[in-house]
Amino acid sequence: MDNNDEKIKEFEALVNKFSRFVKVNIQKFNVQKSGIDPDDISQEVKIKIWKILENEKKIKNYASYIRKVVDSSVIDKLRRLKREKVIFLYEKYKWISEYKSSYFPKISVDSKKRDIIGEAVESLIESRRKVVKLFLLNMTIEEISTFLKWSKDKTRNLLYRGLSDLKKSLKEKGVKFENKS
Repeated sequence: MDNNDEKIKEFEALVNKFSRFVKVNIQKFNVQKSGIDPDDISQEVKIKIWKILENEKKIKNYASYIRKVVDSSVIDKLRRLKREKVIFLYEKYKWISEYKSSYFPKISVDSKKRDIIGEAVESLIESRRKVVKLFLLNMTIEEISTFLKWSKDKTRNLLYRGLSDLKKSLKEKGVKFENKS
């Protein structure tokens, strides 16, 4: 039996012996609430264990070491997720700010009408205002619900109510618009 076969057997033995231990230690972080699959963390832990065995590093207390590997893997994944969210939010807000004044790009509006439309949008209830602004920036209901971390049903409901309120408000203020059917 060569050295590689021994490493594979040792790896399989460690994975079998500590698989429940790894799952329990991952669950204590409740990573699902952040949208992280616990199996991804488990896979990273297995890769790290394999690398340790491959480098022939001697471990005295596997349970303690594996717990540290799980902890660092979860923390790394959470930090990566946080970085990605920050980048996503930065790009989204940058995009929103670039198109902030163009809620209705098809309507040529003088500054007075633009102010009226802006006031009408801003007068909406906050939850409806958020959804309507994002929708008017050509985001889909699915994108809005993901962005705001709401269900699709809640997002759709708030969007339809917000658009209805917006139309009423604009009609009251004398702004005319065409409905495309």
